[in-house]
Amino acid sequence: MLQTMRDNAQGIVAKVIVFFIIIVFALWGVESIVSIGGSDDSVAKVEDRAISELDVQRVVEQQKSNLRRQFGEQFDENLFNDQLLRQSAIEQLIQQNVDLVQADRFDLYAATVDVDKAILAIPAFQIDGKFNKEQFLNVLRMNGWTPMSFRQSLADDIRSNQAQQAVSLTNIATPFQARFNAMIAGELRTVSWKNVTSADLMDQVEASDEEVESYYQDNLASFQTPETVQVNYVGYDLASIEAEQEVTEEDLEAAYKDYLSEASQNEQRRSRHILIEVNDERSEDDALALANSIEAQLKDGGDFAELAKENSDDIASANQGGELGFVGRGVFVPEFEEALFSMAVGDVSAPVKSDFGYHIIELEEVKAPAVDSLEQKTAELESWIRTEKAKLFMAEQSQELGNLAFSAGSIEELADTLGLKVKQTAPFTRDSGEGFAASEQVRQQAFAENILLDREMSDVLETEDGLFVFAVSQHKEPEALPLEAVRGQVEFAIKREKAKDLAEEQADAVIANADSTEWQQLTTTFAQSNELARAAQVKAFALKQGEVAKVLVPGGYAVVRVDDIQTPDMADLVADDQTMMRLEQRQARAGVIGYRKWAQEHSEIERPGA
Repeated sequence: MLQTMRDNAQGIVAKVIVFFIIIVFALWGVESIVSIGGSDDSVAKVEDRAISELDVQRVVEQQKSNLRRQFGEQFDENLFNDQLLRQSAIEQLIQQNVDLVQADRFDLYAATVDVDKAILAIPAFQIDGKFNKEQFLNVLRMNGWTPMSFRQSLADDIRSNQAQQAVSLTNIATPFQARFNAMIAGELRTVSWKNVTSADLMDQVEASDEEVESYYQDNLASFQTPETVQVNYVGYDLASIEAEQEVTEEDLEAAYKDYLSEASQNEQRRSRHILIEVNDERSEDDALALANSIEAQLKDGGDFAELAKENSDDIASANQGGELGFVGRGVFVPEFEEALFSMAVGDVSAPVKSDFGYHIIELEEVKAPAVDSLEQKTAELESWIRTEKAKLFMAEQSQELGNLAFSAGSIEELADTLGLKVKQTAPFTRDSGEGFAASEQVRQQAFAENILLDREMSDVLETEDGLFVFAVSQHKEPEALPLEAVRGQVEFAIKREKAKDLAEEQADAVIANADSTEWQQLTTTFAQSNELARAAQVKAFALKQGEVAKVLVPGGYAVVRVDDIQTPDMADLVADDQTMMRLEQRQARAGVIGYRKWAQEHSEIERPGA
């Protein structure tokens, strides 16, 4: 497609289009072009609630963050299929929106006080078991939330949970159910069984030439080489660009100053305050007068903690004597922060006005971060400088590389223009590759129709290793392997099927001659694990006493016979509190699963590709 555009770029139609774009830009700006032909960019929809690509990417990143925390240093992003994570994220978002649609239909509401209580109870926002405002704001920043957006999300969660709790909390477990379940769980069955293993019968079957030829022809798709491509690529390797960057004394001095400045931003200050609010019951003049009065009491030797408990309108800190703990910059409102970071330890401020009212601040302690000398930091700073310069170079070259790739006739022409060497990958498949092709991003583009069939050059790819453009140099369609190359596989497949059929015949013979069969025997409950294959155990608990049946199990067949059934007497069973609680929990989980299934069935959902 790009090549076609290049070929037609000089035509009259192209000139008309360019003229049209210039006029539109001049009159209405770039937004007009964006909106022309624009369409709903939602990935999925639930009723009128759209799920955007940004939503999906946010959840995918959350999934990856969870995996990083779970696996630590062993985490390797290449081991996790992006498509599976993406599909999981879409389904998660669909379910969340289905829950919110139902919450809206039920007119459910999250009270402000409930949202506040939920925030105060979240352990991630606590230090030493108590809510900490700095911790709260830091955690939100790390996860891309603002306080308002987090409160809205939490309110949505509360409303969704209300609907689910309406289902889960109305499930009632009765003593009869508990005793009945205990009776079933405690039932003992004595089972005789006989395994007939297919592998033991492989030597008793043969695969004729005619069977081999027929099986091979009927299953050609199973005996093919994988589809492969090779690509030629050119670009900028990040490691090489970093190694080429020069680090001057001026660079080091500037980087060290930045390091010291950043370290100073990490200074922590422990303080406490007394807040006097301006509200409907207290004018600004009255608030200031009260604040001045408290300041005067402090100057006369008043106890700050006691005055905070008596007067502060900051409910979260008043009971702790106004204690705010250690905080860094960027946590408090600017007026408060400016005053706090201009004070010396032991100082008490005059009333400081903010949107919240008037603050009286006491600085209790300063915790300054330790800093390394320039000599100690030189190696680290040099590495950082080279990396930053290389990133800047990459950013500058990205647009140019894209423009040159668009106008170049081939990857070789592009390499000549840039003065770079063309490199080639080994053949790789859609699912795996080595070196440059180890990137899933590279493999996805390489097998895209315009790249694979039209032999266009790729878009500029920014990988962990650098910036690259590539073009397919060789494409091999799947080819049937010659029969002689796969004869062993074909013969094994035929013999395996024949052995399985023979195993079934022998299982039928065991049933017919049950009295003369040499059985193995055990006594078990339904849930117990033992040497009997699970499928055979399930089958045994579906039979009546004395019945015999065969069942397909891994590796062949098993024949089972129920010799005895011992069922506990319900009158002897007691439904204790723990048993009742477990039953209620199981019923609650089943109720929520059923509700969610019902909710999806009664919501209009548009999934990708639907």
